[in-house]
Amino acid sequence: MRECANRAVSEGLDTMLLIPVDVLKEGMTLAQPIYHPLAESCMLLNKGVVVQAKYIAKLNDIGVTHIWVHFDGLESLDGEANESISAEHIRLYEAINNSVDQLERRVEVKLSLHQYRKVVRSMLASIVEDPDHEVVTHQLTSCGSLLTGHLANCSYLSLLVGAHMTGYLKNQRSTLPADVAENTSELGVGALLHDIGKLQMPEEMQLKSVLDPEGEWPEYRYHVQTGFEEAREHVSVVAANTILNHHQRYDGSGFPRRKPRRPEQSPEPLAGRQIHIFSRILALVDAFDHLLCPHGKPVPTVAAIHGLKHSRFVGWFDPVVTETLFRLVPPFQVGSLLTLSDGKQAVVVSNRPEAPCRPTVRVIRGRVGEATARAEAHQLDLRMCRNLSVAAVDGVDVRDYIFTGELEPV
Repeated sequence: MRECANRAVSEGLDTMLLIPVDVLKEGMTLAQPIYHPLAESCMLLNKGVVVQAKYIAKLNDIGVTHIWVHFDGLESLDGEANESISAEHIRLYEAINNSVDQLERRVEVKLSLHQYRKVVRSMLASIVEDPDHEVVTHQLTSCGSLLTGHLANCSYLSLLVGAHMTGYLKNQRSTLPADVAENTSELGVGALLHDIGKLQMPEEMQLKSVLDPEGEWPEYRYHVQTGFEEAREHVSVVAANTILNHHQRYDGSGFPRRKPRRPEQSPEPLAGRQIHIFSRILALVDAFDHLLCPHGKPVPTVAAIHGLKHSRFVGWFDPVVTETLFRLVPPFQVGSLLTLSDGKQAVVVSNRPEAPCRPTVRVIRGRVGEATARAEAHQLDLRMCRNLSVAAVDGVDVRDYIFTGELEPV
């Protein structure tokens, strides 16, 4: 294993296939560096290293789940992912992770706020430059097993969704000049700090979410008020209120309750447009990120998207925000390994938003792990294959999660 190294940049896709560690074989060549899952700055193996048996055993022991490897026939994937955005995502993680000890000791948020703003603005600039980049959900799940990783993921996803909703932002913030209404940097800061109130919770409660039974407990729900109080003197009013109201729901069933204007009125949550658009965006991406990595165990992205369509969430989220997220995050990531309904393995080479569960793939001749395996040159567009569909991702059966472009079960 290599010594820890500073994760300065993220490598680009280059004839790459994303495979589970249990499929990894001796002799394969790494196409991306491997970092320790609990220490994102610690490089274990660099790009170009040839896999040995002892590496596979170690990776299993420390909980690494997926690896990018070189694979013959996938040269066309070159450049599908944006290296800059992947690197900025890691910087978001490191910015919050490096200061979490201070936050737990209730050291003032302002000590790190300059760095937070700097990395958020840098991430936003990268997204604006390439708003249609491929979302690498594997990186989200590798970070999302930790509270600090969840904060970084939500900041990235919130900025991404906001970058694709400029017209809606102007509509929802119509009293502001257009350039101010479209500026989402304070959304990114609020998202990066939205769960800092949890740092005052017992450790076993910090990774609980609104999706868990504990999400109904008043002790859990108080974290939004605590986080707001920690941040309010050091961030903008918009960012502070994004933190306070990130668990409000579009149908008015969320929390916290606001103080009534008149003594005779009962406290009520916010609803609809009463909720700031930034809080509405964050409410959705917060739930989505938890669904991607429930209880620290990553699931296929298609399962997380399907989970978000469960009847329990009806009325929770702004439908315009929901539609935007589903359009941006593909159920099957480019470069990921699938099993088709005819039993053949294939790799995703592109996605189409109008048919999210019918990607374009290249069938793999042989089986991944065999020396002669390679991707066929012919691309297969599953939109035009009536009797062929995706059956599994990384060996996990996903047929119950497949949906159409309208996001309804088939």
